[in-house]
Amino acid sequence: MSEENSALIALNELRNLEEERRAEEEAERRAKEEAERRAREEAERKAREEAERIAREKAEREAAEQAEREAKEREERIRLQEAELRARSEQEALLKQEQMRLDAKMKLEEKKARPVWLYAVVGILIISIGGISYYGYDQLQQQEAARKAEQERNEKREAERQKELEKLRGELSKLSAEQERLESEKAKLDEKLASVEDETERQRLMAEKARLDAELAENKNKQSRNKKRRKGGSSGGGGGEEPKKKKLVDIKKDVDDPLDGL
Repeated sequence: MSEENSALIALNELRNLEEERRAEEEAERRAKEEAERRAREEAERKAREEAERIAREKAEREAAEQAEREAKEREERIRLQEAELRARSEQEALLKQEQMRLDAKMKLEEKKARPVWLYAVVGILIISIGGISYYGYDQLQQQEAARKAEQERNEKREAERQKELEKLRGELSKLSAEQERLESEKAKLDEKLASVEDETERQRLMAEKARLDAELAENKNKQSRNKKRRKGGSSGGGGGEEPKKKKLVDIKKDVDDPLDGL
């Protein structure tokens, strides 16, 4: 009888040792899965942060480039205005000099015959001065209007592009949050599956896990598509062509021609 009791005790001890071994293996398996899940989540978080950092740096770089372009356009506009004013001043100085020459010639001729045609020439020169000044000013205004229109179009395109990028960033943030939620639910399901004994409940949990896997795959596909769209939207850039510079009126001075080439 005592031998039978000893055998039963030894058998119970073996069963206890086996259960402890299985429990340790199960604990190790769960710890390993938890470590893998945390490592995966950490990698995904770092990838998201890196993508956001790249997008932020690109936006800052594009803003700096836009500011540089605007500064260059402003400098070019000032240079054009100065060139127009300088050319107009030179033209007016030449016309004034010629008028003074004709005035001196008229005074000299008055002593002889006081010809009427010289007065007509003076009138034509005065009208020419006004016409040339108006032409130069009109050309400058046209160039400025074209530049402003192009700048407004570029600013509108840039605003639309930034709006689209902000929309994509919001969608990516929502998808990332949804992915974290699905991963958390999947981890909880894995824990339930590890301890469930009822076959019907196991099948239900397996079906739920399959649904979560499908949603996770769809979520990742959406994130991938949005990232491609964001990269495609960021690669665009606006830049209008500079208006062509129109040649200023050139006055050829000829002392023998009263109209001086006009």
